[in-house]
Amino acid sequence: IYPQIKNDAKSNAFNLVSKAEIRRNTMSLHLWTLLSSFLLLHPFLPTLALTMSTNNLPRRILVTGANTGIGLALTKQLVKDHGCHVYLGSRSVERGQKAVEEVKREAGDSVELLNVDVSNPASIESAASSLSQTLGSSKLYAIVNNAGTGFSHGSPPHEIIDTNTRGPRRVVDAFLPLLHPQGRIVNVGSGAGPMFFDMLDSSQEKKKYVNAMDEQEIETEIARIEKMRDAFAAYAGSKALLACYTMDLARMFPDLTVSIISPGYIKTAMTAGMGATKLPHEGTVSITKCLFEELPASGYFWGSDGLRSPLHFLRNPGEPEFDGVVNL
Repeated sequence: IYPQIKNDAKSNAFNLVSKAEIRRNTMSLHLWTLLSSFLLLHPFLPTLALTMSTNNLPRRILVTGANTGIGLALTKQLVKDHGCHVYLGSRSVERGQKAVEEVKREAGDSVELLNVDVSNPASIESAASSLSQTLGSSKLYAIVNNAGTGFSHGSPPHEIIDTNTRGPRRVVDAFLPLLHPQGRIVNVGSGAGPMFFDMLDSSQEKKKYVNAMDEQEIETEIARIEKMRDAFAAYAGSKALLACYTMDLARMFPDLTVSIISPGYIKTAMTAGMGATKLPHEGTVSITKCLFEELPASGYFWGSDGLRSPLHFLRNPGEPEFDGVVNL
């Protein structure tokens, strides 16, 4: 009898140890599964957080210069095709209101006018304050810096640079507190930006324009470009500097997705009489890509066909995608 009791005790003790061991192993397996899932998802957490925060809500996007051309075409697409709520930026209330009515007629009602002149700091501050009250506790999903001017508008060089280079910075500085921490910024550049490299004399100068520049460095370059007293140089230089600012933004705010794009040679008021044939809605390919797709990195320049493009030479649609190698 006693040996049997001893054996039963040993068996019960063994069973207790085995069950405890199983529980420990099961718990370890669960923890390892959770850790593995986290590591796999970690690169996508910012995007997932932004998606979850806007779940069942329209993505709120500010588009500057949206009363005409590419900005207006983009607004219609965002409202109709992507279910977004757009704040249509326009420096003219009258033209902006007409654009809002056109969007509502053709795309849907999810659009509001925001009176903002990107060349006027007071106008920008007023617009940001107004939008802050409108948003309440909500946040912007994205900012599209589309407003700009060019030599065909008859704008003098200093005005071109101020609007195209300083304008987006002013907008970002004012509206950044209203943007989701993992939001997106898309700056509308131009193929003229890479053309500016042909106007630079030395490889040292060219190297500046393939890297991020802070505000002071950009202001130094603006002063140099203004001395050229050439409207095309001002336009091309302003877009090249916008790319440098985009890279600087990406460096300063790693949780944001910041991009610069070329819409292509689009028939707008800026290119009137200059042979452009593509319509404004054809200039939004890379903008919508940078707004909604998962991108490999922040700070890149994207061509009108939605492929990564270089800053130091002009890559045409249909040509191989830029591989990131810069040879100067």
